[in-house]
Amino acid sequence: MPMLLGIDLGTSYLKAGVFERDGTLRGLGRVALGAVQPAPERMEVAVADFWARLRLAVGEALAGAGVAGRKLAGVSYSSQANSFVLLDRADCALTPLILWPDRRAAPLDAETIAFGQAPAHGPVTGMTGAVPERMPAKWRWLVRHEPALSARTQRILTISDYLVHGLTGEANGDASTAALTGLLSLPSGEWWPEALTHFGLREDQLSRPRPPGSLCGQTISRATERLGLPAGIPFAAGALDHHAAAIGAGVGGPVDASLSIGTVLAALALVDDIGAEPGCIHGGHFGARRYFRLTYDPNGAGQFEAYQRKHAPDQTVEQLLDRAGRPTASRHGAAVHDLLVAMAGTLRGLLVRAAGPQAVRSVAVTGGGARSGVWLQVTADVLGVPVRASPEAEQACLGAAMLAAVGAGVWPDLPTAMQRMAAAPRIYRPAKN
Repeated sequence: MPMLLGIDLGTSYLKAGVFERDGTLRGLGRVALGAVQPAPERMEVAVADFWARLRLAVGEALAGAGVAGRKLAGVSYSSQANSFVLLDRADCALTPLILWPDRRAAPLDAETIAFGQAPAHGPVTGMTGAVPERMPAKWRWLVRHEPALSARTQRILTISDYLVHGLTGEANGDASTAALTGLLSLPSGEWWPEALTHFGLREDQLSRPRPPGSLCGQTISRATERLGLPAGIPFAAGALDHHAAAIGAGVGGPVDASLSIGTVLAALALVDDIGAEPGCIHGGHFGARRYFRLTYDPNGAGQFEAYQRKHAPDQTVEQLLDRAGRPTASRHGAAVHDLLVAMAGTLRGLLVRAAGPQAVRSVAVTGGGARSGVWLQVTADVLGVPVRASPEAEQACLGAAMLAAVGAGVWPDLPTAMQRMAAAPRIYRPAKN
């Protein structure tokens, strides 16, 4: 039976899942990314550490599945965005991987701020404004502060582009993560010339943005050296982590939108037009026929953790959530229940912003909060629509495996892959008042 490898390039952890063609998880590997802060406002990971840690994660997944790499029918990924590395003409790394939370470009110069606020920016890129965490802002900083380094740069690859290039030798990426750089024209699916000019970039320095699920190439011998994978495995373009998790949860199939309950609260829906919605990010969906719209609130589950530290350090998370299911039984139960209701209210506002005028009949929930039945029931009650939670915890890896299945021809298209690979969810229906 063909196996599929879904890699998740997270900010905290690198994960790898080996799935059967029906979506059954056979093996999982999970290794800390190992980011370091060499100076204030900096966050990096050494290139050699990245490959070594990812090899461990992939090795764990294959060992857990009890299969060799040659059994893999396809590979793809879910990824953080705006983390990048500079390469020279010999494709040797000139820098560590500079991760997206790195804020060396702060404060932004007035020209970059004005460019992000220009009327043309939103309709072209699907987002407005400018922040120092984006890759182009840090490239602009490097040009100004390390001109010798930038002059030697032949390629600027995001972490997912670097994965593709490192395993296939091809300069291909995906339009999902590329959109978050603010350099991509979503209507055309190509790099936006005005943005490249503003940031002093050339198109040949960047990877070609491909629709998620499209074939990027095949693994080459370098994949064996770096990850222990054989040559000749089809490699498909992946997607942004929130986007991949939404695909794994069934968004675009039986589900209208997804909510993420974790450190960040987020909502994602598929839309036909990007517009210029304030506070929203857009990117290309499978086949570039539609777009995803993502919006988030950084004040997520940290609220719950803060309550635990301050008011209930002797209680576990599970104990507090159990008490929230019986809010009249204890002081902690009532307080935690109220906190869950407040977070569900935030999610409702995010969902309205992401979905726009579209009717939402059901939502999928991903993230740590999806493991709690109490949390999910409160969310369903506040939203007023059924909430679906997959038994598969690694939704981003599963979404990547679905994209791998499409790129490799295991399934003919994404709707079919989602139908065949998504596990039957637990459904929480809103209580009737």
